[in-house]
Amino acid sequence: MPLIKLNRINKGGEIMLNSEHIVFIETEARTTTVHLTDRLLFSVEETPVAIAERIEQLEVARIKNAIIESGVGVPPAGRA
Repeated sequence: MPLIKLNRINKGGEIMLNSEHIVFIETEARTTTVHLTDRLLFSVEETPVAIAERIEQLEVARIKNAIIESGVGVPPAGRA
């Protein structure tokens, strides 16, 4: 569900994608293509591994922030 920023090859510049809409990522002839729902395709500079790591980092940060905001992740007063 997080938005990730990728660098487009063909048109140049950046594109923001909702990770929820990524169907699959493929590499062919040193080009990474991101396939989205609605049959959209984008050729990007990042490797599939880099894209997966970026999505994982965003998801982990989102979950961590939710735990902290809920108070569950905060140690009781007097304990560190």
